[in-house]
Amino acid sequence: MTPALGAIMFKSIKWRFVLIYFLLVFLSMSIVGIYIVDQLEEIQLEMNSKNMDSRIRFIIASSDPLKSNMWEDKTEEIQKSINSLQVGYNEDLYVILNDEKKTIIAGSVEEVIGQSALNTNKINNYILAKSMDGNPAHIAPPDEFDGEKDPSYYHMSYPVYADGSIKGFIYFVNNIEYIYDTVNESRDIMSKATLIALAITIFLGLILSSSITGPIKDLTAKAEQMSKGDFDHKVDVKSDDEIGQLGNTFNFLIDELKGTMSKLQQEKSKMETTFKYMADGVLTVDAAGSIVHANPVAERLLSLKKEDEDYDSAIVRVKDKMMLNNLKKNNYHGTDILEQNGETYNIDYAPFMNNKNEIGGVIIVFKNITEQYKIDKLQKEFVANVSHELKTPITTIKSYTETLLDGALEERQIAVDFLTVINSESDRMARLVSDLLRLSRMDYSKTKWKKENLSLSDMVSQVLKKLQIQIKNKNIHLQLGKIPEDMHILFDRDGFEQILLNIAGNAVKYTPENGNVYISAYREDNNVVVSIKDDGIGIPPEDQSRVFERFYRVDKARTRDMGGTGLGLSIAKQIADAHDSTIAIKSEINKGTEMIIKIPELF
Repeated sequence: MTPALGAIMFKSIKWRFVLIYFLLVFLSMSIVGIYIVDQLEEIQLEMNSKNMDSRIRFIIASSDPLKSNMWEDKTEEIQKSINSLQVGYNEDLYVILNDEKKTIIAGSVEEVIGQSALNTNKINNYILAKSMDGNPAHIAPPDEFDGEKDPSYYHMSYPVYADGSIKGFIYFVNNIEYIYDTVNESRDIMSKATLIALAITIFLGLILSSSITGPIKDLTAKAEQMSKGDFDHKVDVKSDDEIGQLGNTFNFLIDELKGTMSKLQQEKSKMETTFKYMADGVLTVDAAGSIVHANPVAERLLSLKKEDEDYDSAIVRVKDKMMLNNLKKNNYHGTDILEQNGETYNIDYAPFMNNKNEIGGVIIVFKNITEQYKIDKLQKEFVANVSHELKTPITTIKSYTETLLDGALEERQIAVDFLTVINSESDRMARLVSDLLRLSRMDYSKTKWKKENLSLSDMVSQVLKKLQIQIKNKNIHLQLGKIPEDMHILFDRDGFEQILLNIAGNAVKYTPENGNVYISAYREDNNVVVSIKDDGIGIPPEDQSRVFERFYRVDKARTRDMGGTGLGLSIAKQIADAHDSTIAIKSEINKGTEMIIKIPELF
């Protein structure tokens, strides 16, 4: 085709229409194809992520060693459990201990076992670090890690909890080349489909363009109507003929539409992002009772599924008082409290208006106030306990003092007895205040620990000397096991003595006369373990988890009669925590109690 002939052809509306139609279909098919392929890739990666998450959960659920709280003690059992799993040829599994080095204690790649996960190029440090906040972290290609790009592997780090803290991580890697093979095949199919569609487009364009020239003016009139609200068509034409006029009209409308839609989209995106990442749950319900919007927090609280649309059916599972009819009675304004799974939420709700300025529904906000609620509760309990503990000795002192003032002071023996009681109660209050001050200093990290090399044998002997009178008065049979002379710990001397005094003192106090108290020490996994056991009254199972709480007593009346403040074990626990040590309890009713102190050994 000569340039002159080409110029003549493209001055024709017919050929220009064919060209525009061709480009429109080409762009549409390209955009749709790219979108479908991208969505396919995202769906495949999301399914792979969910499968990995399910695999990890299954591995944890099916492995007893992994359920253990002490992974470092069960590395061989964990490795055997991993070996028994059907780990695919394109998968790698690592069990990482949550210690300082993030040590790999088991896995399907044996050559890295024992190494630090932070120094292993098979593990993505960024993912591992992200999962330390308590949520599973994963990454898909082509994100960078370890200085390289690898589009063939998908990584996931899953934190595993024990006693409220992360004990380790299950790190899973699998090969996803098959996903990209599928995506590439889909892209080839879309390319072939586009070519076929373009061929058909040219053929149909030649037919249709012949029928357009006549009704140009009619189409121009329709375009003017479209400028008032009809946005079903889009063209890109540059000319001065009838099609050009129509193109200019469309362009004007498109520009206006794009500007408006862009603003609306930005506002919508802002709102969706805000709701999605809010720490509070947000739920929007229309006046008919249908759920319009729920952010992830609200979905979790109400256990919402994609098919759930009815608000009352969802809210009745957690709080039937919040059903829509009850909200209407309050004119859609109010507040409430929800307690679920150990968490407390403050519920605030208010109406929103529709375009007719009528109530269109209600917005409900769930604010997590668990910590504040617990703190308020603890503060109230603390004040009540302190008041109660101080009230008893103060009442005793006041009544005995009044008796003395009323004349009993003249009777020397009575006066001496009363003053002895007053002195004892004063000592009791002094001990309580002293314990409270010590706890307060530890709470605010004001206690300065002077850690030094201590001989365990010397410390136990020193404490037993201080308890000698109590032991003798009750005729307690002390069974002291042999403590090696080379057994040393790094600890604050006064702090460790306080722990032993509190625990051994309790053992003597709650053991009946002629009873037995056993004290022994041994090594276990680079730790020194001190066992203080008695054959006293024991502690009920339901109370064992609370004995370290402040002022908590199993038998309140008996404990007060024995002069206890209810703070001894709490103080011992906080001192132990400050020295990276632990205190555990084993007890049976009427058989006795064993307190186990575990301290890192000093080498």
